[in-house]
Amino acid sequence: MNTRDRLSFKHIFARLPWLKIVVVVIAVILAILDLSNVTISKVQDKISVVEVAPMAHHVRVREIEGKKLVALTFDDGPSSATTPALLDLLKQKNAHATFFMLGNRASGNPDLVKRAEKEGHVVASHTMYHQNFATISRSAIESDLAESRAVFNDILGHNPALVRPPYGNTTDVVRDNSSAPIILWSVDTLDWKNKDVGSILTVAKEQVHDGAIILMHDIYETSVEAAGNLIDTLRADGYELVTVSELADLRGVSMKDGAIYYNFRP
Repeated sequence: MNTRDRLSFKHIFARLPWLKIVVVVIAVILAILDLSNVTISKVQDKISVVEVAPMAHHVRVREIEGKKLVALTFDDGPSSATTPALLDLLKQKNAHATFFMLGNRASGNPDLVKRAEKEGHVVASHTMYHQNFATISRSAIESDLAESRAVFNDILGHNPALVRPPYGNTTDVVRDNSSAPIILWSVDTLDWKNKDVGSILTVAKEQVHDGAIILMHDIYETSVEAAGNLIDTLRADGYELVTVSELADLRGVSMKDGAIYYNFRP
């Protein structure tokens, strides 16, 4: 810029003193934006945890890279006798699970429901009273699902993210009134039947696959004990434990209300 140009700018600023303020403000804003971009880039390079609302679960991006994925799910709780021990175990092993809780049990154990969500697990609905939806009326199904939603909404402040009908019995009425994706399973450990740690582990290891949803129950001591061994075994085999919601996200599936999901294979 020559001397004549500089004098011209001084003349403009002298006539319009506010223009100098505008120029300074714009320069500062541009500098801040440029600095923000650099900062964000540096932070992104270090990100290992992404929080997903409204559920308090975490996608452990760097940890799961290149690993097989599996979701542990637990039905029929919460139980004041066994669920606390399972939550302690999961916390100790830094593993997250999906709890399909019964509304009538959740209402009697609200602190366990809150604790599960606070510690990064997904709290989902296993309906209100564990009725067989294949044998009851439409109005009874609608009432059960609505009552269950109300219980979880009262405890957590939001509806359950997922639904699992008892016995996996899903009808058009259930799909129309679920108000959430319907999650079944691809691995049934039969823990409710065998109640034996060895048998539970054998069945799970025989059926497990990448993207599997494993069915267990947190109301049996043997299931809680087996869960610890199963987590260790799965990790030794190259699996990473995630919630059902994480599993769907990581496999690029946008779950829809009323749709049924058995697994999320690669």
